[in-house]
Amino acid sequence: MIEIKGLRKSFGKDEVLKGIDLSIDEKEVVVIIGPSGSGKSTLLRCMNHLEEPTAGEVIVDGITLSSEANINKMREEVGMVFQRFNLFPHMTVLENIMLAPLKVRHTARGEAEQTARALLTRVGLAEKADAYPDNLSGGQQQRVAIARAMAADPEIIYFDEPTSALDPELTGEVLAVMRSLAGEGRTMLVVTHEMDFARHAAHRVVFMEQGVIVEQNTAEAFFNDPQQPRTKEFLQTYKQRSLL
Repeated sequence: MIEIKGLRKSFGKDEVLKGIDLSIDEKEVVVIIGPSGSGKSTLLRCMNHLEEPTAGEVIVDGITLSSEANINKMREEVGMVFQRFNLFPHMTVLENIMLAPLKVRHTARGEAEQTARALLTRVGLAEKADAYPDNLSGGQQQRVAIARAMAADPEIIYFDEPTSALDPELTGEVLAVMRSLAGEGRTMLVVTHEMDFARHAAHRVVFMEQGVIVEQNTAEAFFNDPQQPRTKEFLQTYKQRSLL
């Protein structure tokens, strides 16, 4: 479903991605973890061409991202959930969710509204259809953002640290929606610090540091039998923090 070959990204003299090779299968849930500054979010943004790679190749569902037309075609098949929700404040919750089906899929308004209301029900926010984003909690806004990403029925969904801007008590409601999506067989690529989600929802975990992939394995093998010393050190640090 996704093929990344030799992907590099530099900002001036700072090389953030140093030759990433990664393949993701259809319906696979891949979680990318690693310390801050390791290049996780930059990788995700390059995959969606929100950042233009310095070198390398990205192929999404058979589409090589080598032209503006191909990039736009790819974005019809990929939904993305950001750290900061990125909802349009002047639109209601319902209007935010309807926007992509109307503009990208050219869906009839009645059908787009029906889909949007069904998605709001799924994320537990049916009663918030006519509210504006500023009147919602952070957790509610992020659930709306997930519904918006699903509204155009994408083949793939990217999540860029979707709980990092939330208070701890709001994180659980967002992760519950994400677990539900993972369980229904969607292709998902998730950048997160939520180790419990990675352990229980991912098919595969990828550990990055300093712009390279240090280790990747099935979730069970990754957490129970890490192979690289740096991976073991990273996981031990998180284990110690969870005991505090």
